[in-house]
Amino acid sequence: MFQARRRRVLGGVALGAMLAMSGSGCGTSREAKVDEAWLARVPEEQLGDVRSAQSERRKAQDEVTRADVALKDAERELQVARHNEEASKQRKKANEASLEAAQATGQSAEIERAKAELLNSENGVAAAQARVNWRQQSIDAMKAQKQLRERELEMADARLRQAEYQALKQNGDVRVAEMSEADFAAAVADAQKKVEDARRQVDSQSQEEQQARAQWERLRTQAQGYGGSGAPVQQ
Repeated sequence: MFQARRRRVLGGVALGAMLAMSGSGCGTSREAKVDEAWLARVPEEQLGDVRSAQSERRKAQDEVTRADVALKDAERELQVARHNEEASKQRKKANEASLEAAQATGQSAEIERAKAELLNSENGVAAAQARVNWRQQSIDAMKAQKQLRERELEMADARLRQAEYQALKQNGDVRVAEMSEADFAAAVADAQKKVEDARRQVDSQSQEEQQARAQWERLRTQAQGYGGSGAPVQQ
């Protein structure tokens, strides 16, 4: 009796899982989207909004491509900045060794020259490190910008699907009769919200990138205020 009861319980659980999966599948099938092939029966003069939406989608796709290229460029700039940082650290180590050698001679003129050169290389390291930080912040800003462009593409897709649905509905296509206009509107609204969220992230990352660049420019100017010997450059 217990075994029979246990089988009934397990059977009920399995049935419930199947129904849940079936319900999930139905939800997917009700996605706010139409078959583009259906538009072939819609007169061209009634496809004005669809053509406009298609054009906007192409522009959005182009912007995603441009954002991706800009991100790759920023990543290459970061590699260059890191190479320069390593080179500046090596110069600093060499100047530290030169200072030790000068101190061993006891010659004040040589010691002062070595100190000035070390100071120059220390400023160079600080500027190089600030450049690396700026380039990293630039990458973060570019990633946020790319995500924004992707969200805009998603919104363009949602608006295109909405325009296609409306064109078919106005043309009396019975295949969209059971579709809900509210579903298409909701998809557009959801996509719009994601765009707004992504735009706020871009604003935040852009501010951080600008601050990092200002810090690098300040340290670069400070480092350039010294000549090769470490002495201040006369203006």
